[in-house]
Amino acid sequence: MILLYAKNICKRYPTSGGYFYALNKCTLAFPDKGLVAIKGKSGSGKSTLLNLLCGIEKKDEGRILFRGEDVSKRKHPLLGNEASMVFQHYNLIEGESVLYNVSLPLLMRGKGKKKARDLVKHFGLGKLLNHDVRFLSGGEKQRVAICRALATDPALIFADEPTGALDEKSSVIVMEALKDISKKKLVIMVSHNQELIHSYADRVIEIIDGKIVADSGPISERKFQKKDSKYPHRSAWVGRFLLRNLKRNAFKDSMCFLSGVIGFAALLISFGFLVGNMPAMEKEQGNNLCYLEASISKRSQIEIPGSSFTLVKRTRPEKEEAVAALEGIESYELVDDYSFFFPANMTFNVDGKVYEPCSFQPVFDITLFEHGSSMLTQGELPQGRSFDECVVNTEFIDTYGTEILGKTINVSSRSVVSIGDKQQELFVDASLKVTAVVKEFGFLNVPRIYYSYPMLRNHLHEQKILDEFGDETSLAKMVADAKEDSQYSSYSSLIFLHDPKDVPKLYRIIEANTEMEITSLSYGLRESFASLSTAFSSSLVLFVGIALIGLALILGMASYSSLIAGKKENAILTVIGAKRKDVLSIYVFEAIVLCVGSAALAFGLSPLLQWLFNLLLQKEFDVFGLVNIPYESYLGIPFLSEIVLFGFALLLGFLSSFIPMMVNKKMPIVEELRDE
Repeated sequence: MILLYAKNICKRYPTSGGYFYALNKCTLAFPDKGLVAIKGKSGSGKSTLLNLLCGIEKKDEGRILFRGEDVSKRKHPLLGNEASMVFQHYNLIEGESVLYNVSLPLLMRGKGKKKARDLVKHFGLGKLLNHDVRFLSGGEKQRVAICRALATDPALIFADEPTGALDEKSSVIVMEALKDISKKKLVIMVSHNQELIHSYADRVIEIIDGKIVADSGPISERKFQKKDSKYPHRSAWVGRFLLRNLKRNAFKDSMCFLSGVIGFAALLISFGFLVGNMPAMEKEQGNNLCYLEASISKRSQIEIPGSSFTLVKRTRPEKEEAVAALEGIESYELVDDYSFFFPANMTFNVDGKVYEPCSFQPVFDITLFEHGSSMLTQGELPQGRSFDECVVNTEFIDTYGTEILGKTINVSSRSVVSIGDKQQELFVDASLKVTAVVKEFGFLNVPRIYYSYPMLRNHLHEQKILDEFGDETSLAKMVADAKEDSQYSSYSSLIFLHDPKDVPKLYRIIEANTEMEITSLSYGLRESFASLSTAFSSSLVLFVGIALIGLALILGMASYSSLIAGKKENAILTVIGAKRKDVLSIYVFEAIVLCVGSAALAFGLSPLLQWLFNLLLQKEFDVFGLVNIPYESYLGIPFLSEIVLFGFALLLGFLSSFIPMMVNKKMPIVEELRDE
């Protein structure tokens, strides 16, 4: 019965002078048992013939049939399923025991180690069962290789110079073993040892220059042995080789792991900043006495005759217009703007010493009942009963000195008013005792003096002026009666909100960009922070992107270099029955373990890193909590951050290792098996 049949098989290599045929149109038939030896000088083509028959080299022409089936069309390769191979240099998995080496083909098929133990004992290696194969003699290693080849009970065993690296005594032991095996199975052996060939071979085939020149037992019948075979495969063994790789590549993997920790930590911190910076700023922004204040003006365009340009005119809106524009805001005061007579920036003096201009800001509630007294850092809050007290911020104290606390700030504002055909010079004087210092949101803040707007209004009611009829009136009434486009109206009205919850509503009205122009210091501060935050976030995203791309490249190169470094071991695994996908999965899992592990460590360190970054950012932005990683929930989904992080780590580890391996052109197994 024929087990293996080769018809007109060729192997050629291109040269400058045409093709060189290492094997030229060889036709052979092999029975289902017996020891067949192929002999020939070095370079004659005998090893090439063996490599083509077992499938570790690709033929260029001809057909090879196993049990009558073309091996090139088989779902499973011949070698590692119904055939095994014994190599000249053993090709054992070094660093593993005798038992594990022999058991490995069985483990790949989901079987236990009992048969492996029996084989090892049968070949006289029982005492070496748990020894590392690196420390065995050549003869012992070759017997281990034979045990491994027999473990899966193959129908065919190929032997490539099985005694080439052995002494005479060991060679006899190995040949006796192969001869015994050939009584039940087909053994095809390549050897240059003429004495052993003629002593043990049942059939001898001689090759010269790639052609068969002699065959002591040719087979003429064409009846093939048939057998239904199943090839179960298991991947449990992959875990052990994964651990081997991690141990073998400890330094390289530790560098990849460190890169991963840095990359994923940067990702988490950046994500935390993107999520947390604006809420933290808006929460802190309420610690500002300007937070509830704004001004409103009406804008109108004026066409310039004969020109394509237009002018924008600002006027004070009618009360009904302002109220309509502020629809939706529930609690506020709409009042006159007195900044023409009491400007927002004035020089002042303390104890006769004149200071540079400072910002004077009105507050509707100088007692801080609405803002809360938590902002108070020094002194006592005013009672708000007269226009003789003020509050300053810490920026003011830092600029002008702590000695001003408790002293009186004197200001005098000069204005020239035209009424009818007469001009009057007016002075609005104020003496404001600094009774308290407040700590405000420090981002872009400037020194400010806060005074009571209601008390200023009362003060201006007491400031008298003659109207056009010569009657006495107050400055406050003059502002109230001024036309909408009069400079005395300051072209605007002031808005004082009473509820911080109305501030976001005011911001939305500002962003609606209607004909009403609403100016808010807190909104301007918010937009400045948002612009800076956007620029900072863009830099973070760029950094994180570069870090993760670098991590992917590092993992990819590490996986690829590991694959190349382990190509011989991978080839050994393939020829004893491992699927290519299982072999590649070792390196893919290695990258995934590193990636997911580094993500886990980065996640574990993230609370500490978050706290440290918040401290650093607080020095720049005067806000703590700009980085706020949403651990428990994000977008209403519990643990979404964790799910996305580890899902991304898993994907990154898979792609960074799998893609380079797929792009890599697979070398022929015969080249991978060569000694390095």
